[in-house]
Amino acid sequence: MDSANKNYRALILWVVGLIVIGALIGNLTKNDINAWYVALNKSPLTPADYIFGIVWSILYAIIGISGWFIWQNKSKLVRSVKKLYIAQLFLNWSWTPLFFTYHLTGTAFFCILLLVLLVGIIIFKTYKMLRIVSLLLVPYLLWLLFAAYLNFYIWHYNA
Repeated sequence: MDSANKNYRALILWVVGLIVIGALIGNLTKNDINAWYVALNKSPLTPADYIFGIVWSILYAIIGISGWFIWQNKSKLVRSVKKLYIAQLFLNWSWTPLFFTYHLTGTAFFCILLLVLLVGIIIFKTYKMLRIVSLLLVPYLLWLLFAAYLNFYIWHYNA
């Protein structure tokens, strides 16, 4: 197997892996969404439920591609970006159970704010050395800001 094929296989693993993990976490909270979330006061800007699955699938693909690019870079400067990337994944995966399973809407809001901060730092740090990562993560950051607004609305209007 040549190096190019190995790299493309790694890219596919990154993308598929993140989409699968996102789907598993989503499935674990499906009952909480049906039982709790539907009864909440939500923002008038809240998209239809099916939109979330589509958007998150696309975003997890983008996050996977970004992770692949980060791990392809062997520069010592990327070490801190790798740590930030792992931390943002942990926060991303933590938000769903905090919000949907434990109904900790305030804690989930602060979790997503920290997630926004980390993704913003990654975008800033990668702009010069890995511009593709920086640009790929912009839609993720924008969606996180929107999700933070939706989370805040629910926290504020359902207390």
